[in-house]
Amino acid sequence: MCYGVYMNRYQIYLNPNSVNTLDQLSTEINLSRSQIIRDVIDRMAREYKKLLDAREAKRLKNNPLLKMAGFAKGGKPGISRNVNQIYLKD
Repeated sequence: MCYGVYMNRYQIYLNPNSVNTLDQLSTEINLSRSQIIRDVIDRMAREYKKLLDAREAKRLKNNPLLKMAGFAKGGKPGISRNVNQIYLKD
């Protein structure tokens, strides 16, 4: 993974069984436990970001003001052309 100029330090609590598994994996694949944890968190953050983006897109799609704007933009053809005929009718 490519990281920015710096990383922030955080303290977290991990289940001892998870740490044992990470240590075994670390030995097997020759990566530090910290790097494995960063990789897993980065991947999960990307997946959660997709969920957040999809939720935001759905929220925007269901926004009543945006729906009205879409109606005005793509409403029935001819309505705006016939306004003068409707309101200026004698």
